[in-house]
Amino acid sequence: MKTFAITGATQGVGYFAAEELARRGHHVVLLGRSIEKLNTALISITEQVPDASTSRIVLDLTSSESIAGAAASLSSRERLDGVLLNAAHMAPGTQREHDAAGRELTMSTNHLGHFEFTAQLMDALVAPKPAAHGDATEISRVVAVGSLATRIYPFDLEDWQSTHLYEPRRAYAASKHALEMFTFELDRRLRAAGAPAEALVIDPGIPVNGATPVRTGVNEPTAWQRFASRLAGPFAHGKHRAAAIAVHALTSDTVAGGDYLGPARTVRGAPVKLDKPTTQRDRERAERLWQLSEESTSATFRLSETVA
Repeated sequence: MKTFAITGATQGVGYFAAEELARRGHHVVLLGRSIEKLNTALISITEQVPDASTSRIVLDLTSSESIAGAAASLSSRERLDGVLLNAAHMAPGTQREHDAAGRELTMSTNHLGHFEFTAQLMDALVAPKPAAHGDATEISRVVAVGSLATRIYPFDLEDWQSTHLYEPRRAYAASKHALEMFTFELDRRLRAAGAPAEALVIDPGIPVNGATPVRTGVNEPTAWQRFASRLAGPFAHGKHRAAAIAVHALTSDTVAGGDYLGPARTVRGAPVKLDKPTTQRDRERAERLWQLSEESTSATFRLSETVA
């Protein structure tokens, strides 16, 4: 039995990825800010998969203390085969907000928290793992949930935390640009270190609640949302369909580190390999972002030490 951890697992893509992984016989660790929502998600998964193997850990990605506690708890387990970096601050306010450390809230949640969390999981991810039945490989995976927004809005690295110019959609896109750039750079560094781990990114397309199955307390679309999803038709799909892309990225032998996966029809469909956006191919900018991220979080990956 493999173990996978998912941030933001109490709803949306994260929840449905957890449900599917549990259905496939894996142990799934759900991470989220609310213990009540985590419990609701666990109950829902058990209703769908009676023999599911699940657990929960409270995680606030804007808090270094919470990140350290969650990472320590996760790292103490027998094995860790993959992490889905899914949690996201989806709807930034009209005014720029910041976390307790003064970092722009959307960037803090969507990128910097995941950067710090992943750094603290490196030892667990690259540790030798007991053989699991049917495994073709023992390589761990870090999968980041990116966004179509990165192909719509440019990324200004000089104003990466929207200090000088704040606009909600731009701030959200910037956070996803950063998460994607970090993940691809992580994969390059893992390869260079010879680590038994890899990293890749998925674009979930446009997932909507109305086209998603009902789960009590997790996804209960209104009649209007159902109607709107039918109108959206060719331009969106259910969050369970987007979750299938994430599960494919975590488990398939046909993908590899550095891949960029997304829906076959741009906004919906089965997972296929995509060309990386131009921003994500710029190694120099990725290294600069990595440096800025370390300075903003005090996180250090120490990959060569970890592998040694």
